[in-house]
Amino acid sequence: MKLGKLSLVAVLALGTSVFAIDNTKVDGDVKIIYQSNDVQNSASDMFDKDASAAGVGIRVGATADLTSGLSAGVQAQGFTTLGLENNLVSAVMATGSVNDQSSVSQAWMAGTLGKTTVKVGRQELDTPLAFTEKWNVVYNTFDAAVAINTDLPNTTLVGAWVGKHNGMGASTVTVGTNVAPTLINSSGQTASLSAGFDTFGAKGAYAAGAINSSLPNTTLQGWYYNVVDLATAYWLQADTKVAGMVNLGAQYAGMDPDSKFGNLNDSTIWAVKGAVDVSGVNLYAAYSSADKDGVLGFANTATGDKTKIYTGLDSIYMDGIVTRPGTDAIKVGASTALAGVKLAAAYTDCSVDGANNDISGIDLSVSGKAGPLNLQAIYTMVDNEAASGNYSGLDRDTIRLIAVLPF
Repeated sequence: MKLGKLSLVAVLALGTSVFAIDNTKVDGDVKIIYQSNDVQNSASDMFDKDASAAGVGIRVGATADLTSGLSAGVQAQGFTTLGLENNLVSAVMATGSVNDQSSVSQAWMAGTLGKTTVKVGRQELDTPLAFTEKWNVVYNTFDAAVAINTDLPNTTLVGAWVGKHNGMGASTVTVGTNVAPTLINSSGQTASLSAGFDTFGAKGAYAAGAINSSLPNTTLQGWYYNVVDLATAYWLQADTKVAGMVNLGAQYAGMDPDSKFGNLNDSTIWAVKGAVDVSGVNLYAAYSSADKDGVLGFANTATGDKTKIYTGLDSIYMDGIVTRPGTDAIKVGASTALAGVKLAAAYTDCSVDGANNDISGIDLSVSGKAGPLNLQAIYTMVDNEAASGNYSGLDRDTIRLIAVLPF
């Protein structure tokens, strides 16, 4: 059963070949990230210990076919600083602690009957508003039950219950004596391997989705979420390819806070994108606008960090920030590959209606291979006028170096 080409039905992260393996498959990787900042008015310069963070993530897992139509998988993650905090860096990536950490990040069983697959246990997810982030040294996963059905022509139906997760970093807003997620700030902390898995939201969440590819070169999808006792949400998206070289997309999403928080306004956001491939160069542009009367953002509900909104994709700082209520954002960029080396550049600008909260930035990246290693270097320049939040109105330059050894 192949799910890899179903766009966000990768949603369930059933892996590239979970149901195609013969008996047992073992894989994993070692990832090292080093990041350094030059922050306005800071006493520390780029590459100084007090301006730098690092970490090493180790992942190893196995999947196996138990019987016909029944598979299982298990995976463990580990994190260490290698003691770098004692001399080269002062902070860590991803976990919020310099202590060595480890946990079982996946442990699931999946069964297929006809055109229905059910996967139960600890696993990755990749839905628009709740997903696994893999950009850091360790990543977040979920305790969930997920069902996929493909009986309808060109249509995949998805249903899920999400009970627990180990994501961290989502911010909150207090309304009276109650607390609701704002999900608009980025902390750069994606997952804790030592704190264990906590209840997702207040009492878990239900999700349902449909992905349809009946129209030529077009994927349509719709999602509904009920984060119990916190909010309901929906996500609509259409992506199409024209003339074999032009990619167009549109998104519209909304969140409705639970009535226990009082008479809070719904939050909505819309976004469009266009991209074209010309002589080996991909050029793209995206625009998004979030309703200024809302109270919730549209970042990953598990981390409060990254977002699936077009203007926040593939950026260090311009991620969930672009979904803040009242924010209009634009993103333009280009990418190409030369002699096996991928080069990419992007400019993002987001401004908040009626507030001195503008942020703009440039991302430059180069990635390639050196023997078995996958290497990437990213340089980001941020012009920050935000009056509050994690960036506190300070401009910053950032260098992030990533090395991955897969096995």
